[in-house]
Amino acid sequence: MSEPKPLSDDQLANVRDSFEFADRDGNGVIEFKEFASLLRVLSPNASDDQVGAGFSIVDTDSDGQISFDEFVAWWQQVWWEY
Repeated sequence: MSEPKPLSDDQLANVRDSFEFADRDGNGVIEFKEFASLLRVLSPNASDDQVGAGFSIVDTDSDGQISFDEFVAWWQQVWWEY
């Protein structure tokens, strides 16, 4: 897989808005429950196993939460896939 292009300022602002939407408690990270809610907005039929697998993929440092940097990296991959 090739390295994704950097996001434009507008794209990055959209990613920030999505991150803040998902970070329901506003603590600066996305916990599993928040990720599950976001993923089910994007894919309403996602199973619990799919949500868990997706969380594990995005949480690259395996600390149990998704930082903004991890979210951006995921979004860049998703952005260029479609």
